[in-house]
Amino acid sequence: MSKKSKIIIALLVIIAISVVVVYQYSMRPPTKIEAKKVDFTGTSDAFLSKVKEDFSVWQDKVVVLSGSITNNDGKGITLSSQIYCQFREDVDIKAIQNNQEIKIKGRVIGYDDLLEELKLDQCIIQQ
Repeated sequence: MSKKSKIIIALLVIIAISVVVVYQYSMRPPTKIEAKKVDFTGTSDAFLSKVKEDFSVWQDKVVVLSGSITNNDGKGITLSSQIYCQFREDVDIKAIQNNQEIKIKGRVIGYDDLLEELKLDQCIIQQ
């Protein structure tokens, strides 16, 4: 083989390895909420006051909140009248009752200034 052929084959091998590595990195499953580090633990009211100060600090952070359920719409619950929690599909929220004290773990996804409502997703019930 000529020197030029060896260089072309080496470049093709390097490109093929790079494509495989990038594909495996980009297609890995997301980290489950149970394995993520908690950035805040406390009551829903205390967390709401922190969010109102500066929401950008809390975007995509994982929090554990405790509070009273004020609404259950079958797809999620409202905690302390201002925090909407969307649960994972494996959580049975039909068993959750209004006015029940609960502790949940979830990821902060948004805050609506107009309605003063915080939104969490991937929520699970903590014991």
